[in-house]
Amino acid sequence: MPTWVWFLIAVVALLAGVALLLADRRAGGAAEPGARDRRRWASVHDWEYHDSDSLLTNKWRYGTVQNGGPGIARAVAAGTVPTPEGGRAGYVFDHEQQSKVNAVVVAVELREPLPAAVELRLPSAPLPDSHGGAGLDLLEPVGERYSFVSDADAIRPLLTQRVADASDAVGDDIELVWAEDAWVLAAAPVDTSPERAQDLLADVAQVATALENALDEARHPA
Repeated sequence: MPTWVWFLIAVVALLAGVALLLADRRAGGAAEPGARDRRRWASVHDWEYHDSDSLLTNKWRYGTVQNGGPGIARAVAAGTVPTPEGGRAGYVFDHEQQSKVNAVVVAVELREPLPAAVELRLPSAPLPDSHGGAGLDLLEPVGERYSFVSDADAIRPLLTQRVADASDAVGDDIELVWAEDAWVLAAAPVDTSPERAQDLLADVAQVATALENALDEARHPA
């Protein structure tokens, strides 16, 4: 075969490879850490995927939102988290503030709103932003974490041993778990894999169930 034919084949192969790479980048959406992997994970699990959502983080005031403002949700996966009590709405997204992703946030919906907000922070986690206007006060240890609350009287009856056990089970790679309104959320490191986020959804759902049980017990004491 003439040399020029081999050269032509090589050029065609190179151009095809470049085209595939560009197509993969376009399919991957935004360039945040793990965006393409999360898109694939969402597709496999029949979750919706969006490159970004500028309104989603306005649902919350505490946790990662308190320290730096609402920001923007990037690489957003939205769907249903299966639990023994039935499906719950859930999100996984990269939380971007000031053009920098600072956490992977996992959120699971409660069946009813909480009377106040609570953050559960490991001792290694930064303290809540005292200048953020959120008004959180240190309450008491909850398992391996410290609780910061917006209303001590409303939240203290909900911090049961089951809530402590569920929050401990989330794992020591998750420095911050928080609950407000009708959501329980967790902030994971920016390099969190889709598989770890999937496990975290299940763990956060357990915290949600524990809080709901505590609400029922507080309303109907034995």
